[in-house]
Amino acid sequence: MRKRTENNSNGNFFTDEALIAHFNIVKKTITEYTDELTRRCRYKSVVSQVEDGTIMDDRSRLIDLYEGCYIQNAHLQGTILTLFSQLVGKRYMFAREDKDGKWIRDPKQSKICQGSQFEKIIKGIIEAELYGYTLLEIMPELDSNTGLLKEVNSIERRNILPDQRRVIQRWGQWSPGWDLDAEQYKHNYILVNTGGFGIFAATTPNILAQKYTISNWVNFSHTYGQPIIHGKTEAEDNESRQRLARKIGSAAQNKVLVTGKGDEIDIKAFAASNSEKIYHTLAEFTNKENDSLILGSESMAGATQAYVGSTKAHENIYRARVNSYRTRIENVMNEQVVPVLRYWGLITDDVYFKYMNKVEMSDENKIKLYDMLTDKYEVDPEEIDKEWGVVVGTQRNFESGNGGGGVGDWDDGDGDGHRMSDEEYYKRYGHHRNRVNFLSGVH
Repeated sequence: MRKRTENNSNGNFFTDEALIAHFNIVKKTITEYTDELTRRCRYKSVVSQVEDGTIMDDRSRLIDLYEGCYIQNAHLQGTILTLFSQLVGKRYMFAREDKDGKWIRDPKQSKICQGSQFEKIIKGIIEAELYGYTLLEIMPELDSNTGLLKEVNSIERRNILPDQRRVIQRWGQWSPGWDLDAEQYKHNYILVNTGGFGIFAATTPNILAQKYTISNWVNFSHTYGQPIIHGKTEAEDNESRQRLARKIGSAAQNKVLVTGKGDEIDIKAFAASNSEKIYHTLAEFTNKENDSLILGSESMAGATQAYVGSTKAHENIYRARVNSYRTRIENVMNEQVVPVLRYWGLITDDVYFKYMNKVEMSDENKIKLYDMLTDKYEVDPEEIDKEWGVVVGTQRNFESGNGGGGVGDWDDGDGDGHRMSDEEYYKRYGHHRNRVNFLSGVH
């Protein structure tokens, strides 16, 4: 972690030395995972008896497990990126509530919640759900060139004791350290603590098992899945047979194989075995379980469904899960982050962080929606340009004629004959225009 100085931080936090932690994210095993859960449970059992000066909430080795599995698993990284893609961007705002309960966006102050530094806050809140906790450092400055937040940092988790609300300078040592509830730090540092192990506690054993499975799969394929060169020789002595075996072994590199007059050489290939299929199935099962845990639906991470109804059900679950993450972000923002921004005068007291009520849908569904809206309502051309990048002119409203409103039965007001003739109407609909319904007497 980089050293803090008076030029890039407030007060004397971390001015003497940088935070020092121990990192180890390779060669992790299930045993290490279960040991860390046992240590955590032991702390939860005696938390009421722990006094200041005793480190009991050290989760550094648990974070090693989490980060090791995250960094070395491409599928999990893709799942998390899919989640983040639904939570950042121009989806949120600073807004004030009017007398009717409607949220009105404040354009000037909403600019503060854009940019890469503010996205770090959103990312930190979601990472608290994944890791169990996050400590954010917010600098009370706006960039003079952009008008956005100048600096936001996520403090190294290995140096944080979240339940004991303390930052320690050296991993495993209580002092020197800093109390997060101290007046000097509480207006710059925001601890987002879920109180649990985090979602990664459930994905970690799956990924550790998957890594073991894949390593066995590679070894199995290397041993049994590669073609085998089979040689036959007329020689009866072992020395001649071994000599032929050595020539066959070196033939893969030398590309040349010289044999005796009566020797035979052939290549045998092995098809995929049941064991190899089992390894592949276990790896897919792990990916599906992790996707379902984080996104609520494995289909959203690339899998396909056999039925349309099944796909729609997965999409609904996915959107509901994303909405729950957004609700969590809104709550943490308004309860912990917004008061800090107000304290430094970066935003006014009457605005709150809100996600916009914009329906997330595919391009196909958007086209259907706009088709329905433009048919029933007048839509401003700027909205079309904003959504699709297509510049359109004045909307043409098609009014029904005196008949049943069939296709082509319209008139643009200039009487140029756009109205369907009676003969065409009868041929298309099978009855005359203005026919009376004999049951109701209604045209």
